[in-house]
Amino acid sequence: MVNAGIDPWSSEQQIDYSRLFEEFGMSRMDRGILGKLGFHLAERGILFAHRDLDLWLKEAEEGQEVAVMSGIKPSSEFHLGSKLTADELVFFQKKFKAKVFYCIADLEAYADNGIPLEQSHETAVSNLADLLALGLDEKNAHIYKQSEEKRVMQMAYIFSKRATPAMLRAIYGERSLSLYFAALAQVGDILLPQHKDFGGPKRVLVPVGADQDPHIRFARDIAFKERLVQPSAVYHKIIRSLKGESKMSKKDPSSMLSLSDSLEDARKKLMASFSGGRDTAEEQKRLGGDVSKDMLYEVMRFHFGTDSQLEQMRQDMESRKLLTGEYKQKWVPAILSWLSEHQEKKKRLLPKARKILEES
Repeated sequence: MVNAGIDPWSSEQQIDYSRLFEEFGMSRMDRGILGKLGFHLAERGILFAHRDLDLWLKEAEEGQEVAVMSGIKPSSEFHLGSKLTADELVFFQKKFKAKVFYCIADLEAYADNGIPLEQSHETAVSNLADLLALGLDEKNAHIYKQSEEKRVMQMAYIFSKRATPAMLRAIYGERSLSLYFAALAQVGDILLPQHKDFGGPKRVLVPVGADQDPHIRFARDIAFKERLVQPSAVYHKIIRSLKGESKMSKKDPSSMLSLSDSLEDARKKLMASFSGGRDTAEEQKRLGGDVSKDMLYEVMRFHFGTDSQLEQMRQDMESRKLLTGEYKQKWVPAILSWLSEHQEKKKRLLPKARKILEES
């Protein structure tokens, strides 16, 4: 069943993207924005909506100071969903010279998952090493743990006067007080780049999955009331689980590809992924497959494939020349090759990640 609303803490919901524009006021990615970005994720429709991205781009092009903000809840290792946000973060940092604010949301990991701070610290080191291996320039970034950034906690406390129980219920539904406060802390994270210590009000872009829009709407409402610049956002579609259901979730390790999976585990998961092929070899040879249902194609489209590779995969799936197993044997090695190279980079960057988090 498709939710009418959006739950940022759920891993089971399915989102009807077509309804988000009318119901929640998102803007579509028009040709002007696509031309300015020149980003394959936008051109493929994976980045599909935004709030005030045009204003952020205008000020970036004019040479005004802009920032991009994101973070991760250190509840498990990086997976492909985490990587998607990281790829966007790195893109906006490199192309527009935007300073990155990156939050390790260890307080939310405690509030939502009950993970003690000392336990989430080690996961955070691993997560940050993944981000550095994906290309983040730490010299143009403020990287912090939520539990240690006093400005975020102070801002969350101050902003609480702008929130009412009715407002929180309207945005998030009935929740524990800990999750309501985690939401206030996220507002503090999103608006931290506008703190006087970082130069005051400015345009801040937040790349998120569509399921995280409640946090963006809440932050924009608080920013308006506090006379700050309302944060901009760019939204990506949610990659499905390897089983072809809902979104890739940390709560079901078999459904996700982790960037820390061994190559053998990754191979097994990808070979067992939901296929667009037919139920029998006879049907496959007679009808061909449906690439829109194929999870290997979706993984390549979101993360690893060039346009020419994607076209070849489509032809392989639909041409009736390859059976499902043959198709997977042809394309899985490309993902494993990337994963092996990434893990080597990450290994070299682990000491730097630990130093950043323990000496900041």
